[in-house]
Amino acid sequence: MNRVLKWILAIIGILLSTFSLYTIYISGKPTFDSYNTIGWIGFALGFCILMALLYYLSVKVGIAYTIILLLLLLFMIIWDKFQSKHTQQQNISQITKDISSQKNTSDEIEQLYENGDIVISHPYDHLISLQWGTLNNVDMDLMLISSQDNVIINFSTPKYSLDASNSIWLDYDYQMQQDIATKEIISILGMKNKTFSIITMNYNGEKLEQDVVVDVSLLDGTTATYTIPAEHFNDDTNCVYVCDIILNTNEIIEVMKDFDSSGI
Repeated sequence: MNRVLKWILAIIGILLSTFSLYTIYISGKPTFDSYNTIGWIGFALGFCILMALLYYLSVKVGIAYTIILLLLLLFMIIWDKFQSKHTQQQNISQITKDISSQKNTSDEIEQLYENGDIVISHPYDHLISLQWGTLNNVDMDLMLISSQDNVIINFSTPKYSLDASNSIWLDYDYQMQQDIATKEIISILGMKNKTFSIITMNYNGEKLEQDVVVDVSLLDGTTATYTIPAEHFNDDTNCVYVCDIILNTNEIIEVMKDFDSSGI
């Protein structure tokens, strides 16, 4: 085998290996996917040709070719890991968007029903709602407290039940407000002869720009709406004791008192 033929074979080996790696690179598939089998076969053939020619060509040239190919192979492995991570991040991002989209859809359904019956999957007699504007990151919380019975209904205790006919639920709880004004909802079934205090609190301490609205609707048709200025929730006394509801007589007694949430 003359020297010219050896160099021609060396160039063929380099081109074959390089082209094979390139086809794997542009395939868009994971590096070691079965789709790239032909590409890896081409790379192996080209590499074998170069290894066979190491005996005939100078060792320095052969080593140089080998290093170049190994660097290309290393690049492919690194690229594969980067591509997998990027794909994973895209998938996570898409899942997040899907969840957000589902949440928005749920919020829209709730908002559409607020002019009639709010969507609640269980029977109830009395309804309390809290709304604090739109497009803010303030985590307002609605709470129902009975100091006499040591009962607190809030985000950490969303349900309290004596029996099938006497229960309280925190049906909706939101940590922020988006472009649709959602309401936190507490519903009460039964609980006759009980008295509860309604409290609302700025949980995360973000600045509230819009007024808070608390609506109370009792079984006999008694209703009350309280609009609380935002500044009540932007200082150390980040809680407002709104009112008491006396379910035995269906009375709503306004309190509207500021106090520190540490006292809850």
